This record gives sequence, structure tokens and C-alpha cells, in this order.
Amino acid sequence: MLWGKFHYTLINLPIVVWMIYSFFKEVPKEILEADRMDGATTQQELVHVLLPLAVPGIASTPLLSIILSWNEAFWSLNLTTADAAPLTAFIASFSSPQGLFWAKLSAASTLAIAPILIFGWLSQRQLVRGLTFGAVK
Repeated sequence: MLWGKFHYTLINLPIVVWMIYSFFKEVPKEILEADRMDGATTQQELVHVLLPLAVPGIASTPLLSIILSWNEAFWSLNLTTADAAPLTAFIASFSSPQGLFWAKLSAASTLAIAPILIFGWLSQRQLVRGLTFGAVK
């Protein structure tokens, strides 16, 4: 089913494009002009000036996209089958008529949030810098 494969990409694509666009737009044009006056080519300008200045935005955008994808548990529970369910649907499967299996639920939830916490911890500096980039002029 096509919708199942590209669902998260289609849902998060507008916010990702908007965030990346705004981060690149916040780069001061004077810096790019100074680089051009120094004789840099377009490729050098992109690699040595534009990308390093946009690293906070490039780091915070995927983290936000991951968090937004994780929050789509409603869609994953209703639009997937048991054979191809994402982690959120797997965790929800521990609820049964006999009750909740708290030990399995806790272990699966801990393993599910661990990669996001580690990624957020490793990219914390860029994330904070990216979220506040352009806030004060």
C-alpha cells in the first residue's frame, strides 16, 4: 500500500521544507557577498560558508521530524497491519483483555525512546542554537 510507505514523509515534508528554508534565509547576505568578493565559487560558498552557518537548523530539523513522526501513533495504529506495524503499534499491542503487561510495556517503551533521547542529547548544542537562531537581531 503506497500510503503506508510514504505516510510519515508526506506528513512531515511541509514543516521540514519550511524550517530548512527559514534557516537558510536567516544567513546574512553580507557574509555571502564578502565571500564572493574574495573570489569563492558557488560551490565553495555553499560548502565553506552557507552549510556551516546553517548547521543548527540542519541538526534541529531532523530531530523535530523524528518527534513529529513518533507522535503519529494514531495513524500507525489505524492504517497498518500487524506484520508491518511501527514501534508505536507494537507497544500498544501489550494491552489485552487480560490486562496490561506492565513489564513488557515498560521495557518496550524504554527501548523505543532511547534512540531519540541519545540523538537529542548528542545534538543538544546545535538544537538549542538552531531553535534560537534569528530570535534576536
